[in-house]
Amino acid sequence: MLSWIREKFGTVVIGLIIGFIAFVFVFYGVFSPKSTRGLHDGAVAGTVNGEPIRIDEFNRALKQRLEMFKNIGGGNIQFTEEQLKAFGIRKGVFDSLVQRKLLIQEAGRQGMQASDVEIRELIRQVPEFQKDGRFDYMAYKNLLEANQYTVSSYERLIRDDLSAQRWNEFFRSRVKFSDVELKQEFQLSEKKRTLKYVLLTQETGRKGLDISETEIKGFLSKPEKLNLVKSQFEAGKDTLFKGKKIENVQVQIAKDLLAGEKQAEIRKANEALASRVLPMLTAGKASDAKLNAILKPVGAEVKTSGWVSAADPSLPGIGDAEAVLKDAFAANSPIDGKAKKYELGGRTLVALVTEKAEPDHSKLESRRAELAERVTARKQRDLFSSWMKNLMEKAEIEVNHAVVGDT
Repeated sequence: MLSWIREKFGTVVIGLIIGFIAFVFVFYGVFSPKSTRGLHDGAVAGTVNGEPIRIDEFNRALKQRLEMFKNIGGGNIQFTEEQLKAFGIRKGVFDSLVQRKLLIQEAGRQGMQASDVEIRELIRQVPEFQKDGRFDYMAYKNLLEANQYTVSSYERLIRDDLSAQRWNEFFRSRVKFSDVELKQEFQLSEKKRTLKYVLLTQETGRKGLDISETEIKGFLSKPEKLNLVKSQFEAGKDTLFKGKKIENVQVQIAKDLLAGEKQAEIRKANEALASRVLPMLTAGKASDAKLNAILKPVGAEVKTSGWVSAADPSLPGIGDAEAVLKDAFAANSPIDGKAKKYELGGRTLVALVTEKAEPDHSKLESRRAELAERVTARKQRDLFSSWMKNLMEKAEIEVNHAVVGDT
């Protein structure tokens, strides 16, 4: 019953689940589950303990991930095939689907699956399945059919989602912490730094390369290279190149592929640019305009992070940057007012600390509830990660590299 879910997960999670069910239909419209990205009928993206991750399932998840990035970027982000590989986006999608399968499988073994009654009660609350404020079976059935679902396949999807969600409360209920840990969290969260930085990516390096029309024409004149362009187009026809003809995008695909073959030159271009930035980047704003003039042709610019706490696992706009954060919060910080260069998995960062703030212990009591939630969330995440790592080590996972590509 939904009352059980409310008791275990709260009304917020119920709202999120109902919103997700509606989102699937409103956002995606009609799916194309027969698409195999040019592969043979019946092919799958991979298997988890013998259970398949279907290609249509993988493509839907990939499309959702790309749309999420697009929305974050204000609708202006269009990933090239090279960027999909460089950022490991397909691998990230596949890993998420593997984890979801493992959650569902383990929920079945532990007797944590949602019942038919719970599923149907939840579905009846979805506005898109209602008529005049009441659940309408024909509206429900017709909308499912329009999205190429049967009632049974869709309700299986919802059962799986509810089963996976139940692990949240399972781990949350096992979290314990002391007052000492609460005070440590306060100390970490209130110790803050602001960083100024320049981030040089694969994209900035590529823009620094000079790929001539002659190179592109030569690339496209080779049958094996043209076939590679066609395969890249086929792989992205439902995402990156949706609604486009290969004739309109083959030059850009060829350019991306050529750039991808010049990784050493990309690194060299970024290193040279970083060497120019390093002595010019200062805590003050005096040199920002001059630096931005140098960076503009490659699409980079001087940025500031805003306040970052010692408890933060990553830097906004940058992601994982353990070495940078370690330096920023060190007792004698090597980047306190002085720029330093960092290599971050194919990206180059030049950064320095511009502002510092230390904890105000008079605020501890007023923030206890917030701190307790933060400690709980972190410990819950750590418990889950350790448990999931163990599951994945024991699982039999097979990957179809022709589909996932960048694993």
